[in-house]
Amino acid sequence: IADSSQLLIVAGEIPPLAWRLVERFWPGGLTLVLPKASQISRLISAGGDTVAIRLPAHPVPLALIKGLGIPVTGTSANRSGQPAALTGAQVVTQIGKKLAFVIDGGRCPGGKESTVVDLTQEPPRILREGAITTAEIENVLTAWRKKE
Repeated sequence: IADSSQLLIVAGEIPPLAWRLVERFWPGGLTLVLPKASQISRLISAGGDTVAIRLPAHPVPLALIKGLGIPVTGTSANRSGQPAALTGAQVVTQIGKKLAFVIDGGRCPGGKESTVVDLTQEPPRILREGAITTAEIENVLTAWRKKE
C-alpha cells in the first residue's frame, strides 16, 4: 500500500495493536497479516481469509502504487530460500526468464526481507524475522500489553 489509510481498503478488521506497529515501523520492513476485507478476491489471498500488507519505504514502489491509485499485490523478487535480490541484475539472475520486465530502482536499502507479524491470533506471532528484529517487535508488544 502507499499509505496507512489504505489498510482500510484491504483489511477487514484492524486491531489497535496493528495501528501501533504501523505508527512505529511504517514505511519500512514490516508486513502485517490481517483478516482480508470482503472486497478482496480470494485469488489475492490464495483462497484464505487473511492478507499480508506492507507499506514499503522505497520511492519506486510507492510511486507505482500512488500512480495506480490502488494497492498492488506482489511477492518478493527472489526465489524462496534464496538471498534477497537487492538489485535489478540479481532479480534477473534469480527469476528473470519468467518476467516481462524489471523496474530497476537502484540497490534496495537494508538487505533483509520484511518481518512478518500475524495479528489474526492472540498472542500475535512473528512468522518471519527480517529487517525489524524480534526484540523490536517484542518491545512494542510489551509496551502495548502494559497499556491494556
